[in-house]
Amino acid sequence: MGTKASRAVAFGDFHLLPGNTPHRETVLEPGDLITDVTLPPPIVGSKQLYLKLRDRASYEFALASAAIVLTITDGKITRARVALGGVGTKPWRSPEAERALTGQTANEATLHQAAEAALRGAKPQSENRFKIELAKRCLTHALRTVVIT
Repeated sequence: MGTKASRAVAFGDFHLLPGNTPHRETVLEPGDLITDVTLPPPIVGSKQLYLKLRDRASYEFALASAAIVLTITDGKITRARVALGGVGTKPWRSPEAERALTGQTANEATLHQAAEAALRGAKPQSENRFKIELAKRCLTHALRTVVIT
C-alpha cells in the first residue's frame, strides 16, 4: 500500500538490481507499506527448506542461503524451485538448477550438478570469491536435506 494507491508487485519484480539506482534495493517508494504477501498453497507431496549460512547469530545477513521446493515421485524429481540469497544484490531464482534437477533421479550426483548449474555464470567481486563455493555447498546441503527427509 502506498501513499498514492494500493498495488500488487510480483516477488520477482520486488527487488531491484543496482543499475542507475544503487541506493534502492526494492520498488518500495517513500511511504509505502507492505500489508500482505500472497503465496500459492504448497503442492501436495512437495518438500520445502530454507537454509541460511551466516557468521554469527540468526539476525546476521546470510553469507549464502538456499530456498528449495522439490516434488519427488518414485525417486525422480518431478518439480523443482531453487532460489539463492546472500550471493547477489537480490534473491536469485535459478532456472538452471531447476532444469538440472527436473526429471532426474534424486541422488548425490544430480544435486551436485544442480549446484554447479546454479553458479556456473557467477561473477565474484574482488573480496567475495569464496561465496561461489559456499553457495554451491549451501545449495547441495539444502537439496540433500530435502531429498533424505
